[in-house]
Amino acid sequence: MGSQKPRPPTQCPDPPKHPRAPAPNSPTIQARNTSNSSCWFSGDYSTNYPVTLSGVAEATAGQLLHVNRSKISLNPSEYLIMLILICHSLQMAGKPAPVKVPLFPFLSAADVAYAMAEYCKKAKTTSFSRQWDAFSVSRLVYTIRIKLKKRGLNKWLVQNDDRGRGLRLGTQPGNVSLIYLDPDTQQVIKIDGADPGNSSRRRSRN
Repeated sequence: MGSQKPRPPTQCPDPPKHPRAPAPNSPTIQARNTSNSSCWFSGDYSTNYPVTLSGVAEATAGQLLHVNRSKISLNPSEYLIMLILICHSLQMAGKPAPVKVPLFPFLSAADVAYAMAEYCKKAKTTSFSRQWDAFSVSRLVYTIRIKLKKRGLNKWLVQNDDRGRGLRLGTQPGNVSLIYLDPDTQQVIKIDGADPGNSSRRRSRN
């Protein structure tokens, strides 16, 4: 799985409309049949869920994924993956985000692993000692999907592209919000994908 290379972050204002063709021997994350399996071929999102992520990466508890009125507890590594996917969704909509990622419609597992490592470096967190790669990202995606399914939610909220390789958040960017602790200012910030502006809002830490 280590042969998959991350792509550099970009600020491209006009990202391509279709995912790039993967290498023939690149690792895969297999998509299974769902009631709306055509979504991968049409480019549609797999759900219309409102999604909010809150918490602090290096905390031992308190990382929560709010999906369609359900609260799902995440471990720190699962939180980081969802943070990357939510930042990707927000940036595709032109919103600011604490993690810069390549602006392609779908991220490779290697892109996600690289962004996770870069965020931890920027946040100066020492809570993570492992080196993430495409395989470890794939395993964590699997555990997140299990948690979604146990809550009666569509596990393809973590969505693949039509070849079962790329990853993105399977809901419209306007449904997405992020509440996080800025590592530089130590202030709690909320970024709302539905906000018509292009700014983030600071919240008091009560």
